[in-house]
Amino acid sequence: MRIGKLTDEQLEALVLSRLPGLSSNTLSGAGIGADCAWLKTGENLLVTSSDPITAGGSESGTLAIHVSCNDISACGVKPTGILIVIIAPPDSTEEDISSIVDQASREAKKLGVDIVGGHTEVSDCVNRFVVISTAFGVVEKGSAVPLGHALPGDKLIITKTGAIEGSFIAANEHRAKLEGKVPEEYIEEAKTYSKLISVVREGTILGPLPSSTGALREDGFPRSCVNLMHDVTEGGVEGAAFEMADFSKTGVTLDERLVPFTDCSKAICGALGLDPFRLISSGALMIASSEPEKVISALEAEGIKATVIGEFTELSEGAKTIGPDGVTRPMPAPSADEIYKI
Repeated sequence: MRIGKLTDEQLEALVLSRLPGLSSNTLSGAGIGADCAWLKTGENLLVTSSDPITAGGSESGTLAIHVSCNDISACGVKPTGILIVIIAPPDSTEEDISSIVDQASREAKKLGVDIVGGHTEVSDCVNRFVVISTAFGVVEKGSAVPLGHALPGDKLIITKTGAIEGSFIAANEHRAKLEGKVPEEYIEEAKTYSKLISVVREGTILGPLPSSTGALREDGFPRSCVNLMHDVTEGGVEGAAFEMADFSKTGVTLDERLVPFTDCSKAICGALGLDPFRLISSGALMIASSEPEKVISALEAEGIKATVIGEFTELSEGAKTIGPDGVTRPMPAPSADEIYKI
């Protein structure tokens, strides 16, 4: 089998179709395009998500905190706790393990998230660090949350830029392949992209409200403004757009000419022969909104750049991309992330 996430077809056939039915305590469980589960817990709802870091190398602790917390935030919920499982290869040192833990502790502290448990072991089943994180957050049952489905006519918005996490991994783990091909300052810039990988602020800005607050927040932001949010992980911007449409049973048209990338990311992708549209991009949040101007205004008021890059359409129109040449083409289903090419 190829390296990377299973295809949607494989996931359905090998995993999802074999799971037992959900109990009445689970409001929403596993599904294609559904990163979080929602469970009843008395008067509140528990939102939880789990993710592995397999290509993060020496920065796996940094990435592990953010990938799971980003999933929670994409539901409009603030993450409050996280579990970390560290599987270290036999050739790792005690200092390597300590470094992973220190990274995770640093990033969790920044987000205000408690590391409440997990597991650590050395195993000859792996030849590099595998770090698995499970994050969770709690929200009132009556809170307004994103509806969970994009609607035809919704605009597709992205925060920050594409290829953030992929650029960070490339600069930290594959520097030798970049030296002499991209300016040194770009390598150093990409190494700082860890500060961009969280979308917790975006999720908080666009997130749920207690049921007692009514239809509008004090700042006038409408509760119905956001229909779906999705953090951009494996498969990049195109993969995220495809998954949002597939989950929502809509079509989508992504205009590649509108997707923002830093010059640094463009240079790194060019040097390594990577497609930036399909490169892992944690740090970017994709949003389906019927009122994009209000979403962009709310985000930019907090210093977060946001850009309209496409539109959701009727299911019959399918998933499409408009290329740099202005030609519209069918958008292929997500496949192995570009990061695995290096």
